[in-house]
Amino acid sequence: MNILSGTAIQNADSSFNTTTIFGEIKRTILSKDFKGGSVKNVFGSTELDFTHADIIGTAILDISQAFGQVTIAIPIDWRVESDTTHILSEVEDDRSYLVRKNRSSKVLVLKGLSVFGAVEIVNELEEDD
Repeated sequence: MNILSGTAIQNADSSFNTTTIFGEIKRTILSKDFKGGSVKNVFGSTELDFTHADIIGTAILDISQAFGQVTIAIPIDWRVESDTTHILSEVEDDRSYLVRKNRSSKVLVLKGLSVFGAVEIVNELEEDD
């Protein structure tokens, strides 16, 4: 299995693109003005850690996957909106109710298509042993 982990992204354009086929990618995004990105999974897994990042207004994350999983850790002051198409898949917000911000001006919009896949939104990523 291919694993790309521990990659920190802090670039001038504040965006990224990942593609995973039968593999796993783990990314930590450090941009203080994140604009958006693209995730493509085919039988793959992507973990995105935004807990040290920030957005101004709205950022768009385009997720296209088949038989994949995307786990997204976001700061507590971000709101998540899903505008995705699902075929036998789901988006699950596993953050505690107390930390969800319904009126935040920082919005991460999820777009794209998920077929036999899962998108999970969490407060923080679990540590590997």
